[in-house]
Amino acid sequence: MNIQEAREEIIRSVKAYTARDEEGSLRVPSERQRPLLIMGPPGIGKTAIAWQAARLCGVGIVSYAMTHHTRQSAVGLPELVKREFDGKTYTATEYTLSEIIASLYAYMKETGYREGILFLDEINCVSETLIPTVLQLLQFKTFGTHPVPEGWVIVAAGNPPEFNRSARELDMAALDRVRTLEVEADFGVWKDYALPSGVHPAVLSYLEMKPEQFYRVTLTREKSEFVTARGWEDLSSVLKEYERQGLTVTHTFMEEFLRSRETAADFDAYYRLYLRCLGTYRIPELLDGRLTPEEISVLKEELKAAGADVRCMFIQHLLSAASQRLTAFGEKQRKRKRLKEVWERYESGNLSLEEFLRQRVHARKVRKEYGLLKEQEERIEQWVDVRLGELSERTGGTLSDGESGHKGTERESRLLQEEKALERERGALCGFLNRMTDFVAEMFGEEEELADWLLGLRRHGDFASLGFDRSEFAALQDIKSMEQRLIKQIEEVEGLYEAADRV
Repeated sequence: MNIQEAREEIIRSVKAYTARDEEGSLRVPSERQRPLLIMGPPGIGKTAIAWQAARLCGVGIVSYAMTHHTRQSAVGLPELVKREFDGKTYTATEYTLSEIIASLYAYMKETGYREGILFLDEINCVSETLIPTVLQLLQFKTFGTHPVPEGWVIVAAGNPPEFNRSARELDMAALDRVRTLEVEADFGVWKDYALPSGVHPAVLSYLEMKPEQFYRVTLTREKSEFVTARGWEDLSSVLKEYERQGLTVTHTFMEEFLRSRETAADFDAYYRLYLRCLGTYRIPELLDGRLTPEEISVLKEELKAAGADVRCMFIQHLLSAASQRLTAFGEKQRKRKRLKEVWERYESGNLSLEEFLRQRVHARKVRKEYGLLKEQEERIEQWVDVRLGELSERTGGTLSDGESGHKGTERESRLLQEEKALERERGALCGFLNRMTDFVAEMFGEEEELADWLLGLRRHGDFASLGFDRSEFAALQDIKSMEQRLIKQIEEVEGLYEAADRV
């Protein structure tokens, strides 16, 4: 399965494992809740999907790398206690609370989450002394004598031994205690995530042309070469910052992220072509609407004569620009929505603004400490706090109307003006997308480039809230439905042939 399918299975499992009956008991008893084991090559996002699943399910998550633990930290340290049996006092051995279990209780206390995912990474790379502990965990959901709190779902991850020399094959005793999800790298799934995440257009267009370069691993005694999804994403982030500062990008720079000399050299050559295309085809001027009709006609002729790689690169440029604008507009929408939510919560309480903001800062600190606050969310929450302060100052130190009705009216007027400004931005963004869609449709007709453009727009998480629509979307949907039916028919025919071969 691909990484997205694995994420959906984790979500389904969390929903099933945390479901309770009318009396509050788990519908799936704890002893029947087999942990999920995600097995797959490094760098494809196994850890990321566990965090995504927790967020989508609305539960907590505590993550541990098992290679960092000894038997003592996982099980707890022995301590001597006094016990009385049949009138006699004996010295007995007990164990202190496991560090992992203790962190779960601390997490629940600080965050308020009573259910969640306990994610244990590199579980098949533990030391020999920890193997019995791991088996006990998988079967009985305990570390030593201390059980995992009820409502917490164990999700583990590991790399097959061919990708990690310290990894070991899990034996039948371990595998019979887990549900194994075998995952593989899938560029199509990663692409759906990469575009709205702002991955560099050169990376996207290169992999669109050469998807076989997305994930490559060669580990032998003679050489160790690999290219992973993590490597492409890290390269993209740093490459964009190099470009912003005007820093020199060398061939060696590419090899630092793409640990295959062949792939690094190939992408380096492609990146040089990308930079030339950026100026040759006047993409910045086209995006900003600074080309005359005559210049646009010349550009179309040049694109018609260009190869498939240049056309792919060109579309990815347009999608990258559209993605940036969609993300900026979406963030403004989220800010306005969040401001309204926090404002209503403040006005429904009886705290002073100073105390209310102090509590919000503390809650943000806790969420960030436990990895529950994304950078984008933190920016929005900080922006909300600033706006609350500004509105309070402009309305006489209060956010509620109370005795200062005119102050409340002033505040409402300012917010209404901001809403109107946001609507104007929506209109401008829709105008930009209409202009670019017209250009792509006129330039390429109903070819693959138009489908890539339209699909790229629809994949963006903020696209639906924009309310942008074109007749081409309906035609594209019909084409995609036909493709899906055709793929299904081919799979059915292949299944019949395989069945006939077995007979």
